[in-house]
Amino acid sequence: MVTGLESVRYAAPNARIRAFRSRLLSTDVWRTLITIDNLAGAVDILQQTDYRRELGSFTQDSSLEIVENRLTGRAARNVREIMAITSGTVRNLFMVWWQHYELENLKSVFRGVQQHLSPDAIRRLLVPLDGHTTLPWDSLMHEQSISSLIERLDGTHYINPLRNASAAYQRAQSLFPLEIALDIRYYRDVATAVSKLKGEDLKEARRVLGTRIDILNILWAFRHRVYYGLSAEEIVNYTLWHTFRTDTNLVREIALGADPRDIIRREWGDAVDLSIVSDMTEPIQMMPWLEIALERFWRKLALNEMSGYPFKLGAMLGYLVLSELEIHDLVTLLEGKGMNWPPERIQQNLIWVEE
Repeated sequence: MVTGLESVRYAAPNARIRAFRSRLLSTDVWRTLITIDNLAGAVDILQQTDYRRELGSFTQDSSLEIVENRLTGRAARNVREIMAITSGTVRNLFMVWWQHYELENLKSVFRGVQQHLSPDAIRRLLVPLDGHTTLPWDSLMHEQSISSLIERLDGTHYINPLRNASAAYQRAQSLFPLEIALDIRYYRDVATAVSKLKGEDLKEARRVLGTRIDILNILWAFRHRVYYGLSAEEIVNYTLWHTFRTDTNLVREIALGADPRDIIRREWGDAVDLSIVSDMTEPIQMMPWLEIALERFWRKLALNEMSGYPFKLGAMLGYLVLSELEIHDLVTLLEGKGMNWPPERIQQNLIWVEE
């Protein structure tokens, strides 16, 4: 139950959230975007929406990669806007959540250095964060080796997981152990930020962000088994040992061959619509569609938070999830239009579904 004090505390932020929600695309706009038969038409429509800033200078000759980075930068900016109207442990939660955009940029730098790209080429891969970062990006992009890049991060909160995983990197000459180490550390930080909340804030953050961590841990375990053929011991080491709904026993069960649908039904019952994978028998065929089903489930949770009592943390988290997933879908849609996908194929690959 939300108290009167909590209502007062969230009144001003949620007035802003209602204004922010009006930026999200309407059902009519989505229908038109899906059915229009070319990329230029989709861009014309988006240039008439609140995404005009990100799409404003787009032409047929523009790089979709640049537009996609701008769109993702907008999702990061949305988090900063919410953070600016909160305080205390709630503000800290949003700060930690924003850092996943910084983390993705750091992974891009590692990939660029691994591929011996120039600093300018690496810079084009980065999501614009409007200067909200403490990392020395120019210095990082000029490093010539992964080892020196890791040491350049000395003094940051990224250094310990990177140093711990550096031996595995040296053995495999693959960024996989480094990226997994960064992901595990990051989502532990998110869980810690959630645990510092109290009362209804804690319950709502667990529902939204806790569920996200559960989903990712389950997907990591299945990806490690299906795509990379890792051993059970490796899979346990490359996942979170304990989340809000998962633990090493569940991860080990996945590693030893459990059916993804059985695991998901056990954790969430019928709340996850698995009809998209009901007739599939091979895990490798199932995986991309399983991810879409889980993302749709997370989107539904966010919609529920937004449609309920407005003066609460859940409404703010719900908005950020919806905006992030909408931008993910716009990237999918633009890429699909660029490859001349038919409307049916685009809709299948979107997280957005008509309610």
